[in-house]
Amino acid sequence: MPGRAGVAIVPLTVGMAGMPEFGTRRQDRYGIRPVAGGGLAVIGLGLLLVSTADGGTPYALYAGHLLVISAGTGPCPPALTAAVVVGPPAHRGGLGSGLNTAARETGAALGAAVVGTVPASGAGTGRTGAGHAAAFAAAMSDGLRVVAVVLLVATVCVVLGTSGRPRGGGGRGRGGGRGRGGGRGVTRTGVST
Repeated sequence: MPGRAGVAIVPLTVGMAGMPEFGTRRQDRYGIRPVAGGGLAVIGLGLLLVSTADGGTPYALYAGHLLVISAGTGPCPPALTAAVVVGPPAHRGGLGSGLNTAARETGAALGAAVVGTVPASGAGTGRTGAGHAAAFAAAMSDGLRVVAVVLLVATVCVVLGTSGRPRGGGGRGRGGGRGRGGGRGVTRTGVST
């Protein structure tokens, strides 16, 4: 049943719908680094959790693992976009936007390639039936672990390489953002005020 698989991953959408607003509020208060780094770390943890699933895993547990991924996926894009687009000088904003799009597309392509290639190589091509399904599940777990490790290494790079706040202030007590305090600032969405 193809529709059943689609319904089974619905928990993955919950955080993507509900967490961006939460993430932008946290970004206003604490800055880009903890929101982006925390979200990426939660996604990595969720991928590691999903990699433990097999044919005997109860759906409720699997759905919980998807919710963990979803909770990290929701707040990350606004914070990462703000870091890349607002971080460079104003005359380089277009370059930041282009790099953001290129990085997102490259990451999606490489992620799909790794998660697709590792299981294909581990499961082999001459098997059928239950043996093939078990080999594929084990190889898929390996692929998810590889992606999780790469993501966690990228998380460290983001945390170490990202300034805490967007250029221009943009947070509480920093003299900028939404018209408070000191003139020109940056709102939670990265728009200059």
